[in-house]
Amino acid sequence: MFSQFFGNYLLENQKITAEQFASCIEYTKANRVKLGLIAEAEGKLSSSQANELNYLQMNSDKRFGDLAVEKGYLTETDVEYLLGRQGNPYLIFVQALQENGLFTLDEINKDLISFQEANHFSDKVMEAIKNADIDNLLPAFVDVEDNRYHNMIGLALRNIIRFVSSYLRIGKGSFVSSISARYLAYQRTTGDYEGFLGFCSNDDGILAIAEGYAKETFGTVDEDALDSVGEFTNCVNGLHAAELSYSNVHMDMMPPELLFDASLEDDSTFYLLPIYVEGKKSNLIAKLA
Repeated sequence: MFSQFFGNYLLENQKITAEQFASCIEYTKANRVKLGLIAEAEGKLSSSQANELNYLQMNSDKRFGDLAVEKGYLTETDVEYLLGRQGNPYLIFVQALQENGLFTLDEINKDLISFQEANHFSDKVMEAIKNADIDNLLPAFVDVEDNRYHNMIGLALRNIIRFVSSYLRIGKGSFVSSISARYLAYQRTTGDYEGFLGFCSNDDGILAIAEGYAKETFGTVDEDALDSVGEFTNCVNGLHAAELSYSNVHMDMMPPELLFDASLEDDSTFYLLPIYVEGKKSNLIAKLA
């Protein structure tokens, strides 16, 4: 996440080229390893245990390390050690900028200050960006009094990082009265908690979600690609429904809907949040009754 925010700032201010940015991102990808693989390599988890935890993570809004501790497979100390081995995304991108001969550490620190000041980010938000901490990052981009929007959007963003791509950046959201888009995939929910969650784009930006979630290449935005986005939306809503059930709140999910060249209007407004996955823009749509 940090690489997308800071890297985009450097790119927009012509401090690096698109090719240099791409090279740094490739570096970070080559130097990032999944926690489960490290745990297996270190002999702290068996292959079956790692597979079990991966499956559990697909069905709960919890981190791999937290699930491993809950199951008794790892201790908190084990998780801290493995996270240290995994590498800090913030430090890896800083190292990538240095290794590519683009900046010295002093230059990077100066640009970080400029980045923070240009965006009016507090120290807390900067730390959240560095640590991919969605909960503390979101208030700087989603200015909504109804905390349910923060819960829904935060859940969706965490699962983009988990299941689609960790190379995520967001823009500032806003309420809109209608939506028109070339590609739309969404799902309505009913019951005690009526809502609407979806994604849209006017170009192939939505493919980043489709391909990242399906782990396959579609090439063009066709029905299969939108179906993948719909399945991801269903996954997020399923986790949301599970969370709400702990508070005795009942939510049913309608089948995902896939639309081409369509417009949506309703008796209330939609919340539209620009998201950039692997540098490709689409919009997250949320609505609560």
